[in-house]
Amino acid sequence: MKRLSLILLSAFCTITHAAPEDITFTGTLIEPPVCTVSNGDDIEIQFIDVIIDNIDGVNYRKDVPYQITCDPDITDDAWVMTLTWTGTQTSYNDAAIQTDVTGLGIELQQNGQPFKLNTPLNVTPANLPKLKAAPVKASDATLTDGNFSAYATLQVDYQ
Repeated sequence: MKRLSLILLSAFCTITHAAPEDITFTGTLIEPPVCTVSNGDDIEIQFIDVIIDNIDGVNYRKDVPYQITCDPDITDDAWVMTLTWTGTQTSYNDAAIQTDVTGLGIELQQNGQPFKLNTPLNVTPANLPKLKAAPVKASDATLTDGNFSAYATLQVDYQ
């Protein structure tokens, strides 16, 4: 009787196999829009005469005139535009590049806040941040009279 029950029970317990289904992946590869900063021209900021004792990141602040131009055919809102600036960072300020004078740097500010080097900032083409540059110095710096210069790169990218 046990054997008959087992045979009858096993008749109701059949193993079903699922049919395999294929998965197809498709897509389109596209290049990000081509953008340039200030038409690829150098941006020059001249501080002229800077009094050593007045260097504080506020005095002598200058506007950084720039514009961003992108391929007009691309209007996809899915793209995220970033602005990054790079250069040789000072040891005392992560938003300042080192000049050719030890202890003197140039800080870049965006909308009144320090703009850290090598840190992408999300921006929108219709509302670009106002950039300003200001001389800064290390707290232990002893600066002397003389000329100074510094170089940085301002880069725009889409992601």
